[in-house]
Amino acid sequence: MAAKSQVIPPPALTLGLAGLIPFFICAVVAWIPGLLSAALQDNAAGFSNPDLIRQKAILALGTYGAVILSFLGGIRWGNIVNNKTQVRRWAPLTLSVLPSLIAWPALLLPAVWMLSLLAAGFVLQYAADIEAVRQKILPAWFGRLRTLLTSGATIALLTGLLAAAFN
Repeated sequence: MAAKSQVIPPPALTLGLAGLIPFFICAVVAWIPGLLSAALQDNAAGFSNPDLIRQKAILALGTYGAVILSFLGGIRWGNIVNNKTQVRRWAPLTLSVLPSLIAWPALLLPAVWMLSLLAAGFVLQYAADIEAVRQKILPAWFGRLRTLLTSGATIALLTGLLAAAFN
Protein backbone atom coordinates (compact mmCIF):
# COMPACT_ATOMS: atom_id res chain seq x y z
CA MET A 1 0.00 0.00 0.00
CA ALA A 2 2.83 2.42 0.82
CA ALA A 3 4.44 1.89 -2.59
CA LYS A 4 1.12 2.61 -4.29
CA SER A 5 0.89 6.00 -2.52
CA GLN A 6 4.26 6.89 -4.05
CA VAL A 7 3.10 6.38 -7.65
CA ILE A 8 2.14 9.60 -9.38
CA PRO A 9 -1.29 9.12 -10.98
CA PRO A 10 -0.84 9.07 -14.78
CA PRO A 11 -3.25 11.98 -15.47
CA ALA A 12 -1.44 14.19 -12.92
CA LEU A 13 1.96 13.26 -14.35
CA THR A 14 0.92 13.69 -17.98
CA LEU A 15 -0.84 17.01 -17.46
CA GLY A 16 1.93 18.26 -15.18
CA LEU A 17 4.60 17.47 -17.76
CA ALA A 18 2.48 19.03 -20.50
CA GLY A 19 2.34 22.15 -18.33
CA LEU A 20 6.12 22.43 -18.63
CA ILE A 21 5.94 22.78 -22.43
CA PRO A 22 5.12 26.53 -22.44
CA PHE A 23 7.93 27.13 -19.94
CA PHE A 24 10.48 25.44 -22.17
CA ILE A 25 9.21 26.94 -25.43
CA CYS A 26 9.40 30.47 -24.03
CA ALA A 27 12.85 29.88 -22.52
CA VAL A 28 14.23 28.49 -25.79
CA VAL A 29 12.71 31.28 -27.89
CA ALA A 30 14.22 33.84 -25.50
CA TRP A 31 17.64 32.44 -26.41
CA ILE A 32 17.19 31.93 -30.14
CA PRO A 33 14.99 34.78 -31.40
CA GLY A 34 17.15 35.29 -34.49
CA LEU A 35 16.30 31.84 -35.81
CA LEU A 36 12.61 32.41 -35.17
CA SER A 37 12.57 35.81 -36.87
CA ALA A 38 14.24 34.37 -39.97
CA ALA A 39 11.68 31.55 -40.09
CA LEU A 40 8.62 33.79 -39.65
CA GLN A 41 9.56 36.74 -41.88
CA ASP A 42 6.54 38.72 -40.64
CA ASN A 43 7.56 42.38 -40.37
CA ALA A 44 4.03 43.66 -39.77
CA ALA A 45 3.62 41.66 -36.56
CA GLY A 46 7.08 42.60 -35.31
CA PHE A 47 8.35 39.05 -35.45
CA SER A 48 11.33 39.90 -37.63
CA ASN A 49 12.97 41.87 -34.81
CA PRO A 50 15.00 39.47 -32.63
CA ASP A 51 15.01 41.85 -29.66
CA LEU A 52 11.23 42.16 -29.77
CA ILE A 53 10.87 38.38 -30.04
CA ARG A 54 13.14 37.95 -27.00
CA GLN A 55 11.11 40.51 -25.02
CA LYS A 56 7.82 38.83 -25.93
CA ALA A 57 9.15 35.38 -25.06
CA ILE A 58 10.42 36.60 -21.70
CA LEU A 59 7.11 38.33 -20.95
CA ALA A 60 5.21 35.19 -21.99
CA LEU A 61 7.48 33.10 -19.75
CA GLY A 62 6.90 35.41 -16.80
CA THR A 63 3.16 35.59 -17.38
CA TYR A 64 2.82 31.82 -17.64
CA GLY A 65 5.01 31.42 -14.56
CA ALA A 66 2.77 33.82 -12.63
CA VAL A 67 -0.35 31.90 -13.68
CA ILE A 68 1.13 28.55 -12.64
CA LEU A 69 2.48 29.90 -9.35
CA SER A 70 -1.01 31.22 -8.55
CA PHE A 71 -2.45 27.83 -9.52
CA LEU A 72 -0.16 26.16 -6.98
CA GLY A 73 -1.54 28.40 -4.27
CA GLY A 74 -5.02 27.41 -5.40
CA ILE A 75 -4.13 23.75 -4.92
CA ARG A 76 -3.16 24.55 -1.35
CA TRP A 77 -6.36 26.57 -0.76
CA GLY A 78 -8.49 23.76 -2.18
CA ASN A 79 -6.83 21.23 0.10
CA ILE A 80 -7.39 23.44 3.16
CA VAL A 81 -11.09 24.16 2.64
CA ASN A 82 -11.89 20.48 3.20
CA ASN A 83 -10.09 20.45 6.55
CA LYS A 84 -12.31 21.79 9.35
CA THR A 85 -9.33 22.54 11.60
CA GLN A 86 -7.05 24.15 8.99
CA VAL A 87 -9.73 26.35 7.43
CA ARG A 88 -10.23 28.14 10.79
CA ARG A 89 -6.55 29.07 11.09
CA TRP A 90 -4.96 32.13 9.50
CA ALA A 91 -1.52 30.72 8.67
CA PRO A 92 -2.53 27.92 6.25
CA LEU A 93 -4.90 30.13 4.28
CA THR A 94 -2.41 33.01 4.24
CA LEU A 95 0.28 30.70 2.87
CA SER A 96 -2.14 29.54 0.18
CA VAL A 97 -2.64 33.07 -1.17
CA LEU A 98 1.04 34.02 -0.91
CA PRO A 99 1.93 32.58 -4.36
CA SER A 100 -0.58 34.94 -6.02
CA LEU A 101 0.74 37.83 -3.96
CA ILE A 102 4.21 37.06 -5.28
CA ALA A 103 3.18 36.32 -8.87
CA TRP A 104 1.06 39.35 -9.70
CA PRO A 105 3.50 42.10 -8.63
CA ALA A 106 6.34 40.16 -10.28
CA LEU A 107 4.67 40.93 -13.63
CA LEU A 108 5.09 44.65 -12.94
CA LEU A 109 8.87 44.41 -12.56
CA PRO A 110 11.67 44.55 -15.15
CA ALA A 111 12.34 41.15 -16.75
CA VAL A 112 15.34 40.12 -14.64
CA TRP A 113 13.54 40.94 -11.38
CA MET A 114 10.28 39.40 -12.59
CA LEU A 115 11.87 36.06 -13.43
CA SER A 116 13.99 36.10 -10.25
CA LEU A 117 10.96 36.69 -8.05
CA LEU A 118 8.94 34.02 -9.83
CA ALA A 119 11.76 31.47 -9.51
CA ALA A 120 12.02 32.29 -5.79
CA GLY A 121 8.24 31.93 -5.50
CA PHE A 122 8.37 28.46 -7.05
CA VAL A 123 11.13 27.39 -4.67
CA LEU A 124 9.21 28.72 -1.65
CA GLN A 125 6.01 27.00 -2.79
CA TYR A 126 7.97 23.81 -3.32
CA ALA A 127 9.31 23.99 0.25
CA ALA A 128 5.76 24.47 1.57
CA ASP A 129 4.47 21.55 -0.51
CA ILE A 130 7.26 19.23 0.62
CA GLU A 131 6.58 20.16 4.24
CA ALA A 132 2.87 19.39 3.68
CA VAL A 133 3.84 16.00 2.26
CA ARG A 134 6.12 15.38 5.25
CA GLN A 135 3.22 16.18 7.59
CA LYS A 136 0.96 13.90 5.50
CA ILE A 137 -1.34 16.81 4.61
CA LEU A 138 -0.67 16.08 0.94
CA PRO A 139 -0.01 12.60 -0.55
CA ALA A 140 3.54 11.35 -1.04
CA TRP A 141 3.15 11.21 -4.82
CA PHE A 142 2.42 14.95 -4.84
CA GLY A 143 5.88 15.63 -3.40
CA ARG A 144 7.48 13.60 -6.16
CA LEU A 145 5.43 15.42 -8.79
CA ARG A 146 6.27 18.83 -7.31
CA THR A 147 9.98 17.97 -7.34
CA LEU A 148 9.85 17.15 -11.04
CA LEU A 149 7.66 20.07 -12.08
CA THR A 150 9.27 22.71 -9.87
CA SER A 151 12.69 21.70 -11.19
CA GLY A 152 11.51 22.10 -14.78
CA ALA A 153 9.73 25.40 -14.19
CA THR A 154 12.63 26.87 -12.22
CA ILE A 155 15.19 25.82 -14.82
CA ALA A 156 13.07 27.46 -17.54
CA LEU A 157 12.63 30.66 -15.51
CA LEU A 158 16.37 30.85 -14.81
CA THR A 159 17.13 30.20 -18.48
CA GLY A 160 14.86 33.09 -19.40
CA LEU A 161 16.50 35.20 -16.70
CA LEU A 162 19.91 34.58 -18.25
CA ALA A 163 18.55 35.45 -21.69
CA ALA A 164 17.13 38.69 -20.30
CA ALA A 165 20.32 39.57 -18.46
CA PHE A 166 22.90 38.73 -21.12
CA ASN A 167 21.27 39.34 -24.49
